[in-house]
Amino acid sequence: MTFLAPGMLWALLALVPLAAIFFLKVRPRRKLTNAFFLWQKVFEEKKSSSLFRRLRDLFSLILMLLAAAAIVFAMSRPQVDQDDGRDLLVVIDVSASMSAGASGNTGLDLALREAEDIVRALNGTRRMALASLADQLEFVSHLSDSPRDLLRAVRSIEPREVPISENARQTLQEYAKGGEDYRVILLTDGHGGLSNLPESLEVMRLGEDLKNAGLVDADFAWIPGQANRAGFFYRVASSFPEVKQAELELRNVETGRIVRLLPMTLEPGLSEPRVIELGEASPGRWMASLNVVDDFLKDNVVEMVLPERRKIPVRIAASQAYFFQRCVEAFDFAGGLLQQVEEAAELLVAEGAPDGKEPALIFGPKGDSPYWSDLGDPVEVLTARAVAEGHPILKHLDLDGLSFAGARVLTPPEGAIILATSESGLPLIYKSTQDGRSAIVVNLDPAQGEFFLSPWFPVLVHDCARHLKSREGEWRAVYPAGTVVTVPDGGTLTKPSGEVAEAGPVQLDQCGLCSLALTGQSITFGVSLLHSGESLLDGSGPVNSVQDVASGRPPALWLIMLALVIITVESLLYHRRKLG
Repeated sequence: MTFLAPGMLWALLALVPLAAIFFLKVRPRRKLTNAFFLWQKVFEEKKSSSLFRRLRDLFSLILMLLAAAAIVFAMSRPQVDQDDGRDLLVVIDVSASMSAGASGNTGLDLALREAEDIVRALNGTRRMALASLADQLEFVSHLSDSPRDLLRAVRSIEPREVPISENARQTLQEYAKGGEDYRVILLTDGHGGLSNLPESLEVMRLGEDLKNAGLVDADFAWIPGQANRAGFFYRVASSFPEVKQAELELRNVETGRIVRLLPMTLEPGLSEPRVIELGEASPGRWMASLNVVDDFLKDNVVEMVLPERRKIPVRIAASQAYFFQRCVEAFDFAGGLLQQVEEAAELLVAEGAPDGKEPALIFGPKGDSPYWSDLGDPVEVLTARAVAEGHPILKHLDLDGLSFAGARVLTPPEGAIILATSESGLPLIYKSTQDGRSAIVVNLDPAQGEFFLSPWFPVLVHDCARHLKSREGEWRAVYPAGTVVTVPDGGTLTKPSGEVAEAGPVQLDQCGLCSLALTGQSITFGVSLLHSGESLLDGSGPVNSVQDVASGRPPALWLIMLALVIITVESLLYHRRKLG
C-alpha cells in the first residue's frame, strides 16, 4: 500500500482536538430553586445511568474518530501495489464477434466495464492509452492520467461489423514487442482468429464460450453457358459441441417467395462447401438465412443481389464475317456476354481499318488508320512474348499456342499500350485511344493462321470485349465484411448507413446493401460478415494471460463511503438520544 499524497496524513492530528471536545466538561450555572426535593430525585436517576452514558459517549467518539480517519486516508489517495507501475496500453477488441451474446452481457459490454474499472482503480496514478482493434488498430486516447478523459474515451468505443484483419493483428504484435516502458493488455472474447500472439502481449479473456452457427462463405452468380440458371455457393461453420439440426432458406426478396428450404445437419467445425443450382433464376435482391437458435444472429443472414445479364451489342465488319458471327452467337445462345446487332452497337469487331465510332477490336490491319502507321509487308513470327504481364486481355491467353501468321510491320501510334510483341520487337497486340475512341489491334490474319479454329479465338474476343467496355471487374452479389473494393473514376459508393465514398479504394465495413453509382449505370450488392473466425465461438482462441493489474474501485472511494456510513449511524444514534 502506497499513498500518492502522504502529506495529507498530517490531517490525522485533527483527531486530537476532536477527541478533546468529547472530554470537555461544561460547568453548570448555579440558580436558586424552591423545589430542591424534585431536583434531588433527578440527580439520583442521572447518577444511576452515568456509566451507560459514558459508554455511549465513548462509542460516539470512536465512530467520529473512525469517520474522520477514513476521510483523511481517502485524501491521501492510497493505492494498492498490484503491478510494476508501467504505463498501460489497453486494447479493446471491437470485432463482430464481440457483439455476440445476450444484450448487456456481450463481449464488448464486459470489455468496456473492465476498462472502466481499470481507469477508476488507477485513479490518475499512471498514464494509460486506449485503442480499439478490428480491421485496424486505432487509438481512442493517447497516454493520459486523467480518469475523466479516459472514461470518456472508453464510453466512445462502438462495435464494428468487420473481423480482425491480418494487418491489425501484426500492428498489435509490433506494439506488444515494442517496449519495456509499457504493458499491452488485450481485452477480448478470444475469438476472431487471434492466434500466435507474442508472449509479451497480456490477454484478458472475457465471457464464456458460446454456441453458434453461421454462414461463413457465400456467393450467388449466373452459371456460365446456361441461360437463366444461377448457382448459390455457401459454407457453414458451427461451434455447437454436438450435432445440430437447422434449415437453410433461400428467398427471393423481390417476390417474397421462398425458393429453397433445405434441411441440414450441422457438424461441429467447418462444413464442406456446397452449391445450390436454381433454374429460371431472376435478377434482383436475394436473402439466404440459416434458421437455427444460437448466440450470434449477425452471421445467420446473407443479403445478396443477383445482377442483370447485360449483354454487349456487337457489330461485325469483316470479310470473314461468318466466323465472327458464329463466335458472337455462341456467347448469345449460352446466355453470355455478347449479342450481335446491326444498329446501336456498343462494340465493333472488324478486319482492316475500322469504321464507325464504337470501341473496336481490329484483326489484320490494312489500309490507313489512326491506329497504325508505316504499314509494311507481312513477316514471320517465331515466338510471341507478353510485355504487360497480368493484363486482363492476356490473363487467359496462351501466347505460345497462338499463330501470328500474316502479322505485318507497323508502327503503333504514340501512347499505345503494347501488350505482346514478337521476338524481334514487332507489336502483335496493343491498345490505343484516338480521338476518344479505344481500339485493340491484333496483328495477325485470322484466315492465314486458321485462327478461327483455335480455342483461343473466342477467348480473345470475349476478353477484349470485356476490357473495352470495362466489364472485366464484374461486381459480386455479396462481399465479406472488411473487403476493400475500388470505386471507378467518376463513381460513388453509398454504404448501408448512407455514408457516401468517392472514387478510389473503399472498405466495406457495414453489413447490408451497398449502391454503386457509375456513369449511366447503378449496381447494388450485399455485404455480410462471412468470416469463420468470427462465427466459430468455440473457445479455441488465446487463453487468459494477464498479470496483476489494478481493477475495481479505488480505495479512496471505499473510504469515503465508509465515512458516510459511520456519520449516518452516529446521526441516527444522536437523534435517538435526543428523543429519549
